[in-house]
Amino acid sequence: MTRIVSRSDALARGVTDVELQRFCRTNTWRRLRPGRYVRRSEFEALSATDKHRIVAEAVLDASTAKDAVLSHATAAVFHGLDVPTAELRRVHITRNRTGGARTSTLRVVHGTPYADSEVTTVDGIPVTALARTVADVGRSITFDTAVCIADLAARIGGVTPEHVIAVLDACPTHPHNRKARRVAEFMDAKSESVGESRCRILLHSLGYTPRLQVRIADDDGIVARVDFYLDGIFTVIEFDGKVKYGRLVPEGETPSDVAWKEKVREDRMRSGGAQVIRLTWADLNRPEHVARLIRAAADRAAKFPPPTLKFD
Repeated sequence: MTRIVSRSDALARGVTDVELQRFCRTNTWRRLRPGRYVRRSEFEALSATDKHRIVAEAVLDASTAKDAVLSHATAAVFHGLDVPTAELRRVHITRNRTGGARTSTLRVVHGTPYADSEVTTVDGIPVTALARTVADVGRSITFDTAVCIADLAARIGGVTPEHVIAVLDACPTHPHNRKARRVAEFMDAKSESVGESRCRILLHSLGYTPRLQVRIADDDGIVARVDFYLDGIFTVIEFDGKVKYGRLVPEGETPSDVAWKEKVREDRMRSGGAQVIRLTWADLNRPEHVARLIRAAADRAAKFPPPTLKFD
């Protein structure tokens, strides 16, 4: 476990300020913020997320404001949500007041009132509760990234759109509530990965409203549970993030075994009359290409009788 050392602790152990400066200058220690240090070797071994956590703890520990809590993307990290590295450049803190916001190279201080119910602790650190965190994220970062975070909060934390909207309604004058409400209304616990969340956003931008995690069955039983299904054009869309062929391969099987089962499953769907489209991360950056794939699937579906499959 990486340990933060304060200047006062170091001085009490007989380390002088001159020695502290030398430790930092020779890269033995890393200064997290004035008066807070950590061994550089330990810090550099951490992931980007864990680095942000340790910096956030140091920033909050050094704060003299008793009402300061970690919030926004920083709170999302503490809640175990996936936050892009680009959002971890600064530590986010909220104080229970109106106004007084300020930004430095290390931290962003938000001045927004919060209720006691909107604060919790994670590993002894005060952070905004999950619904408040989703609301703050929705207010402050791009729609796409906020939806990915919100979907995960819904899936692992049970946060609902209603929970987030209640937080927004409790502070009706916040200038970015409309932006966050759009995130809340779009979030869906059925999105099972960041890739699926991004795919769902893309499909909506193209004018489609897919059903998520649909079970498909033929006369012999359940064929599959698919990522997305487009009603009316009998089209299944699966997002391949490569995870299923890597670390999530079942014990006793190989990636080739998984790929073969996927092929058999897809053949059963096609033989039952469903159109199948597979998308990858690269496709998410090519909306015109995805639109063409869906139009082609719709054209194929129109040439055949409705599928014999059942979609639930």
